[in-house]
Amino acid sequence: MDTIHILSASVTPLVLVSACALVTLSLYNRLGVILARIRAFHLQKIELLENLHKHELVEQHMLLDMLDVQIVKVTVKARAIQKGLYCLLAAIAALLLCSLFAGATVLHEWVGMVALGMGVLGLSLFLAGLGWAMRELGLSLTPLEEESAYLKVLTAHHVAKSQYGKGLKLAESAA
Repeated sequence: MDTIHILSASVTPLVLVSACALVTLSLYNRLGVILARIRAFHLQKIELLENLHKHELVEQHMLLDMLDVQIVKVTVKARAIQKGLYCLLAAIAALLLCSLFAGATVLHEWVGMVALGMGVLGLSLFLAGLGWAMRELGLSLTPLEEESAYLKVLTAHHVAKSQYGKGLKLAESAA
């Protein structure tokens, strides 16, 4: 094996490492946003529980139920990202080992088979990490849809209460 071939074989996995690192960075950022959102839900829930006696009970319980559902759904998204990050970080390690073993084929020819195995493992883990990222992407609208449904019910509740109150005032003024 000539030196140029060995260098190109050992550098090629590093290009994939850069791709994995870029996806990993974006998933870490996404995970940070999701964790901040879960913490905001927790703070909102604590505040609601502390002020439960000050507001209408039905609305408070509806909001608490919606927050519980939101926390569960957003946590599922965080777990999908976590699994994707595990895959991507393992892919980076496998691809770095592939590069190392590809360079070591100068010393022993059989190390090339180990390098090939590490390369295949790294690519497989990279694809698995992308799969988890796509899973999280598929779940991304679920919490928003849940919030919209809650707001629709709450709006209907307020409109009905408002109309009931107006009807009661009209009946009192007519009497």
